[in-house]
Amino acid sequence: MKRLLVIVISIGLLFLLTGGVAADWTYTVQRGDTLYTIAQRFGVSVGSLRQRNGLWTDSLRIGQRITIPTGTGTASTAASGWTYTVRRGDTLFTISQRVGVPVDTLRSVNGLASNTLRIGQRLTIPTGGTTAATPAGGGSRAGVDTYMLARLIHAEAEAEPYIGKVAVGAVVLNRIESPLFPNTLAGVLYQPHAFETVTNGRIYNNPSNEAIRAARDAVNGWDPSGGALYFFNPAKVISSWVWTRTIVNRIGKHVFAI
Repeated sequence: MKRLLVIVISIGLLFLLTGGVAADWTYTVQRGDTLYTIAQRFGVSVGSLRQRNGLWTDSLRIGQRITIPTGTGTASTAASGWTYTVRRGDTLFTISQRVGVPVDTLRSVNGLASNTLRIGQRLTIPTGGTTAATPAGGGSRAGVDTYMLARLIHAEAEAEPYIGKVAVGAVVLNRIESPLFPNTLAGVLYQPHAFETVTNGRIYNNPSNEAIRAARDAVNGWDPSGGALYFFNPAKVISSWVWTRTIVNRIGKHVFAI
């Protein structure tokens, strides 16, 4: 009993000495990542990454989840969170998905008036408290980044009527909730060849106010598509496979199917 009490007291003292920080960050490995670049981005040593994750080599695989140690004295932290260095190809959305913090929170914490980033820019990634959140998706619409959804809506349905814009957003959300597709917004949007506007980069154009409203309506549960998982323009589609799907609605120039 005395030994157990000593262990409990020791753990309590350790918790106090480390500032009460009990949880580490989890980072999802992206294409082109190395242990060195991850260490540089999060201000920790390669050795601490190896030790914390039980890695015998520097080899990583895309999608692998790496624990970023916090509260160890080895990390470079801002007053209330991590400092992340922006690299080529980063967007607020992709950073949000990697670190599990909503885009709106990242904008607020860093005082950003827009989503524009520059290479080498340092962003504070909030930790603890009530500002951190889980990534979008997971079968729920509550955490979906409406701004990124609005970008997809604007890119895919800019010339469509408002109800058609909402329907396109609903299709994306239906995919998140379907076991046939990835369960996050990023996973659905960046699934290879899923959306032409992602492939050609049009998704990165700023969305219209109407597209933003449409995204919000879709997130709030309006689904004019009729539960569709696919949409396409019959005048442009070149895949014969898509015609094997059951059509459930037609809005504007788009056909919606399951």
